[in-house]
This record gives sequence, structure tokens and C-alpha cells, in this order.
Amino acid sequence: MAWIIILAAGFVVVEIHPEIVPQVKDEIKATNTRMQPYVYLIKTNIDKKLSGPVKTTSEDQVGKVSTPVESPLKNMHTSNTYYYHFKSNVPAKARQVFQNAVDTYNNTGIVKLVPGNAQPNQNNITFFIYHKKIENIASSTVELGNGGPSALQLDHYAINSGRAGLNVTYPNMSMKDSVAMHELGHALGLGHSSYTNSVMYPVDQGVSKLSEADLNGLRNIYK
Repeated sequence: MAWIIILAAGFVVVEIHPEIVPQVKDEIKATNTRMQPYVYLIKTNIDKKLSGPVKTTSEDQVGKVSTPVESPLKNMHTSNTYYYHFKSNVPAKARQVFQNAVDTYNNTGIVKLVPGNAQPNQNNITFFIYHKKIENIASSTVELGNGGPSALQLDHYAINSGRAGLNVTYPNMSMKDSVAMHELGHALGLGHSSYTNSVMYPVDQGVSKLSEADLNGLRNIYK
């Protein structure tokens, strides 16, 4: 009975003020967009509870395997030195998580990432941001970032122009060290890993420490 009264009242309001209909539609659409990432998080948490806790793969289980290498750099030789720069619209928080990722990769001693602009024959990385909404509100995944290598191959030598970006439509989810590490890993040539303790696992686990398999993957590229 209460719902009938509410619906009747709604029809009366629309009849008196028809101009509010498009305004209500726009507000509903805007609210839906704002709520999408939170619905995704709730759904993800429910899925985890139904399937049990995520089991982190240990280093002992991984053993001496290597994280896969992206095809543009697979079986290629390339320099381990990169010059990197940020697109002008990258905000301070995104710059910071990317810089944290740069420092972590530099600390491996396998690659050397240097701020600045590269010459045409030098490897380079561009850090950027972009906007991409979740198309399906019921989706169990959301794109937090995008990255990868783009290599000019000369015989068996490659000059890599890598890119690493964050989807700032959902800044609370994307502007994280783990996401920046993942996308920079792609830019450097690392592919997705099936191990949950890898920064290259395709679903964000909050991992920002390179696993032994990740390090082996880097070593395979930058011999």
C-alpha cells in the first residue's frame, strides 16, 4: 500500500513539473557512474568470501620459473637503460607511485631507468593517465591501468618505446604502488604471471615487491 502511495505521488509531481524528468535521469546516470567502482569492490569481496581466501603462491612453489616476456622483446637483445618522462597532465599522486616503481626496478640492478628524453636509438618509457569507465556494472574486473612495450626490431636487437598508464577514473583503486609496478613491468617487457605473489599477476593483489620469477623474467630480457 505504501509503494502505491509513493508511486502515485511521483506521478503527480511529474505531471505538475515534467521538466524534472531529464534532470532525474541525469542524476541517476551520474550516481550510477560514481557507484560503479564501489559496487565492483563489494562484488569482489563477496566473490572472495564465496570462494575462500586468495592463497598467495610462495617462492618455494614458484621455484626457478620466470615471468613470461612480452612478444616484442621475446628472444631479442636490448639495452637495460631507459629514459623516462611523464605526460604533462599526470597528477602528483600518480607521479609518486610511478616514481616508487622506478626506484624499485632500479634497485634490482637489472635495469637502469633515468629521467629525461631519449635519443631515437635509445629505450624510453612514457608515463601517462587516462579515463575508462566500467562498461558493465556487474563485471568482476575493472581496468586499473594499461602498459606495454613497442619495440623497433633490427635483426635480433630491439629499441623499446614502452608506455605505462593509470586509469584515473577510479583513482583510489589505480593510484597504488602495486598497479604502477605492474604497468611498468609491462612497459619493460614482462607479461602476465599465473602466480599470485608476482607483481605481474593480472588481478591486483596489492603486491609491490618483485618475486624471484619476476626477477628471472627481467634477467631473460636484459642479459
